[in-house]
Amino acid sequence: MRQKGFATLEVILMVMVIGILASIAVPRFTSVTTAANTAKIQADLSTIDTAIAVYYMEHGSYPTQLNQLSDYLRGADGNLKPPSGKCYLNGGTTAVDVPATDYTIQAASGNDEARAICGTSNTAEKFYVPKKSATT
Repeated sequence: MRQKGFATLEVILMVMVIGILASIAVPRFTSVTTAANTAKIQADLSTIDTAIAVYYMEHGSYPTQLNQLSDYLRGADGNLKPPSGKCYLNGGTTAVDVPATDYTIQAASGNDEARAICGTSNTAEKFYVPKKSATT
């Protein structure tokens, strides 16, 4: 008499194969998520920098608060937030603390203004997405 279904050994082997595939996929997904968070932060800070430049050209002075850029920047009224999770910063990986973290405008060296993540001096230039090596 033939029984339909899987034998216990077959089920164990399938679970092992799925576990091996998951152990390969999860670190890759984490790396991609970290790179995406970093790219969003870079794009946000560069956009804020451009809005600051336009504001300066029109008003002759730099803005002191992000909400002053609401005419030039969507979300400048408090809805523009960094992503949560990890990102690449200064040669390593670090966590972005959300919801406490926000973008802000702070004085930089000289007469220029810098855009950064609130409470830090982390400007767009300090965030980077590492280049893929030949082995990855």
